Amino acid sequence: MNRYIVKKGLVVLFALCFFKTFSQTSIFQDKFSKLFDCTITPKTNINFKEYYEITIRQSVDHSNPKSRFNQRIYIGFQNFNAATVMVTDGYAIDYASRSDYTNELAKELRANIVVIEHRFFGKSVPDSMDWKLLTVKQAADDYHFIKSILEKLLTGKWLCTGISKGGQAALSYKMYYPEDMTGAVVYGTAVKSKQVAFTDSILSDLSQTTPGKKIGGLQHYLFKHKTSLLPYFVTFCEQKNFDFSPLDHETVFDFLLLELPFSFWQNGNSPQDIPDSTAATSHLLGYLVKVVHPRFFSAQNKKELEPAFYMFYHELGYYEYHTAPFIKYLKQKEYSNKHFAPQNIAIQFDNSYQKTVSSFVNSTDTKNVLFIYGQNDPWALQTTTHKNSFWVQGGSHKSRIADFSAEQQTAIYNTITGWLK
Repeated sequence: MNRYIVKKGLVVLFALCFFKTFSQTSIFQDKFSKLFDCTITPKTNINFKEYYEITIRQSVDHSNPKSRFNQRIYIGFQNFNAATVMVTDGYAIDYASRSDYTNELAKELRANIVVIEHRFFGKSVPDSMDWKLLTVKQAADDYHFIKSILEKLLTGKWLCTGISKGGQAALSYKMYYPEDMTGAVVYGTAVKSKQVAFTDSILSDLSQTTPGKKIGGLQHYLFKHKTSLLPYFVTFCEQKNFDFSPLDHETVFDFLLLELPFSFWQNGNSPQDIPDSTAATSHLLGYLVKVVHPRFFSAQNKKELEPAFYMFYHELGYYEYHTAPFIKYLKQKEYSNKHFAPQNIAIQFDNSYQKTVSSFVNSTDTKNVLFIYGQNDPWALQTTTHKNSFWVQGGSHKSRIADFSAEQQTAIYNTITGWLK
């Protein structure tokens, strides 16, 4: 009898817990669906009480809002009154669908998170690719519209953040809509004052260090022995079924070698792993494709990144290779990264954005903006040092707040939490 009562009691308790949990997991969805006519799909995420993929109907042109496109966002919900971290990604956001995805700011602050896919990327592509509408300002208008919707539910203070190109988006959003966000934290964000920087000038100081001389020596050695290495590279690419059209294998191989020092520093590769000239050919090639993966130069990747390179060569600026030392080894006369931009349209660079953002960074309006950089990140080396900049010693483009000392992390988060009070 007692066993029956206990068993029945456990069943009832389980049922109550189940229904309580189920009802809690739809709190945000229930309120959101009553207010907005948007597609909302529940997802699983271990870091948030509720997690959703949402499709927002966004204006293609905010100055003439007739046409719309679907823009994908992810929302991790903790509490309606909690702080909200808006992640302004510069690309597609497939990664945000992972069940363990979070962000160091959202985790530390126990905040809600809103991850926004950049217009013209991933699932956020208009039916018509009108390239002139792919601008920094139009993207900032996207974020402003999304915030104007969500702030009706998420009533705590808001921060925006982004990495690299996404950091430029966050910085620009704070610039164009200063009242929308309490503060911004941007990572590896280049604030450039000119359209093109060349790798030799960007990496000039790093190239004189011991690792810099070693990676530079390897680059020259691989160029000198390109003829013997190329067949191995072709075999490797054919096994991987890479399609580089309209580029041929040798031109791609040249691109890899030109890119080698930049990618080495950008991604924080270990100097101890740099092979010397006595290494086997297979090892030399293996190291090269590890540091600069050929997939980046594939036709598929080019298609995915065309919107980014359009923005680079229209407003943001980019880097080019210093080819002079290698002219006798190169197959082509030109190795511009503009190859990765759309080829069927004329792209005219407009420097007005660079001027505007440079003035913004040097003004007092950025008192609530933190810049996180890696000391050896080539992107960071292209930017003007700001008083609110924090540099990870020996760090790279992958450097985050978690890479600082405990004391520095405390100081950074004290600043951020101060904004939220």
